[in-house]
Amino acid sequence: MHNTLVYHGFINNHALKSSLLALLFLVAPVALYGEDNYRAVFSEDLGQVTVTACFDGPAPSHIYHDDVAPSFTESIQANGRDIQLTPRYGKARLPDLPPNSCLRWRISLAQAAATAGDRVAMRLDSGYLTNGSLWFWRDNERRSIRMEVIVPAGVSLSTPWRLRKTTPELTYSPTPTPAGWTSRIAVGRFSIERVSVPGTDLLLAVSGNFSSHQRSKFTDWIKESADSVAGVLGEFPQQDVQVLVVPIGPRNEAVPWAHVIRGGGSAVEFFVDETRPLEEFREGWVATHELSHLLLPLITRKDRWLSEGLASYYQNVLRARDGRLTEQQAWQRLNSGFERGRRGTHGVMREYWSGAAILLKADSRLRALTDGQQSLDTALADLHECCFEGTRSWKAREMFTELDRLTGLDVFSELLQEQLNDKNFPDVSTTYSMLGVVPESGDIFLDAKAPWSRIRQDIMTGGAAWR
Repeated sequence: MHNTLVYHGFINNHALKSSLLALLFLVAPVALYGEDNYRAVFSEDLGQVTVTACFDGPAPSHIYHDDVAPSFTESIQANGRDIQLTPRYGKARLPDLPPNSCLRWRISLAQAAATAGDRVAMRLDSGYLTNGSLWFWRDNERRSIRMEVIVPAGVSLSTPWRLRKTTPELTYSPTPTPAGWTSRIAVGRFSIERVSVPGTDLLLAVSGNFSSHQRSKFTDWIKESADSVAGVLGEFPQQDVQVLVVPIGPRNEAVPWAHVIRGGGSAVEFFVDETRPLEEFREGWVATHELSHLLLPLITRKDRWLSEGLASYYQNVLRARDGRLTEQQAWQRLNSGFERGRRGTHGVMREYWSGAAILLKADSRLRALTDGQQSLDTALADLHECCFEGTRSWKAREMFTELDRLTGLDVFSELLQEQLNDKNFPDVSTTYSMLGVVPESGDIFLDAKAPWSRIRQDIMTGGAAWR
């Protein structure tokens, strides 16, 4: 049986391992732990997963998991003995364990999907989609982990973890991100397609029983948007990104919900109305917006105006660059967003579009001050080359200080201070006047004689220089 694991080998060798470890401490300094070994075994019907975690050296003091995971935990053992944990807010203190100890727990995915809600687990046509922390429990010390996964024949696993090898079992290395960063993992009878984009492949999983023609619709949609985002840096900003497309049936729009996830590696999840034609996906902004988030490392929740603002800015700029929008249409959409932001005194619209307005001003100033040699694109490219850290979060002030260091100018910090001093929606009227973006009765007109008209064009075409 796949879901039956035994500890006889571990128990028989435990004393020997402990003695050897003690001897090593006497004769030479060693690291407290190296690589923890995890093994996840899915049942034949995929409704259960049994996980064994064997720690290299001292065990962690606490283990972290989804808040609701205890409700769906069928058993938990330490070194072959049943134990009870008392979790609090997704954190459970482990009993004192000897070095090289093993934990084993079994989770009912079927029960979680039936009762916990889609944000925790949901049933797919041929399997399950879950929060990774529902069954992948780990410490918060960012220990190195080797994860082996056993699934029934014909079953795939979609995960943000880096794949190390595929035979005789799937073996992964999760990126050591903080335990509080969530992930999404799908298991079922679907294919995982490597979608080639500049600099990497995206790992695209589309759940559902689709024909090759139907699957190509989603591939074309994701590839076009990802290629456009790759144009900012010359390559896609992150490696081997997990992309999940989850069909949810007829809705009022093609992509009613999507988000970026960073736990264990970068991922983007799209919930889609699969009945809609390709053109409707292509004309939408959602894929470009979500994939543009990956141009930045994680920004703290308090400063999400920066990450959402950057994605909102590029969702229009990049669609103009790849021809899905005309220059006039792209400026019209940006201006409409700014108007929604001004009207939205509080809330999402103001948050998204105030950040986009600040970044438009930064992009325009950089191009003007450097005769087109620098831009928001080049600043992000320099950030990617020097200090793109995928395992920590940044505050907006930290990010703007770093971008100023890379550009050798004070553009970003000055704009941030302007905004801190003025709580109103960012004023883009002077920038508009210089660029030749003329709003009249809700419409946008472009003035070819404006001082920065060439900059305006370069923003929407990806022009490298203004001379």
